[in-house]
Amino acid sequence: MKPKTKIRYLLAFMALMLLTIASCQNIHKSPDGAVVAFIVAAEQRDMTKAWNILSPELQAYYNGLGEKMRKSGRGALENEIARITKFRTVKKDYTIHVDGANGSMINLVTLGGPTHKVETVDVGGDFKIKDEASMKNLLDAITAESTKEKGY
Repeated sequence: MKPKTKIRYLLAFMALMLLTIASCQNIHKSPDGAVVAFIVAAEQRDMTKAWNILSPELQAYYNGLGEKMRKSGRGALENEIARITKFRTVKKDYTIHVDGANGSMINLVTLGGPTHKVETVDVGGDFKIKDEASMKNLLDAITAESTKEKGY
């Protein structure tokens, strides 16, 4: 292989790596990004990702619920998400909008139904879901069908 060809391949590889790194930015850098990331984690039943999108206040709430049943806070969150048997579809069933007056408030507008408000908070540069009322609104907005089990 000629030296000029090697340099071209090396430059092309470096350009590809830079584009890959640039595209992998943290989605939690915006309030709506945090909400979308939580929805995706819930749909995939990935409790580690979902747990990391909760504010310290909300994690403490779930830890309190878990202690009552001798489980972890993550187990309490998993129990709530496990009740969802079918998720609503974005664009078809609801839309996500950043509130114009409060940039950390996200409105999940259910088509033909109510608007669910989800408040986020900036924790060290990453946005997270703020409190239990916001979590309840978020779960209500994305749930199409759920089981009515008695849980936490």
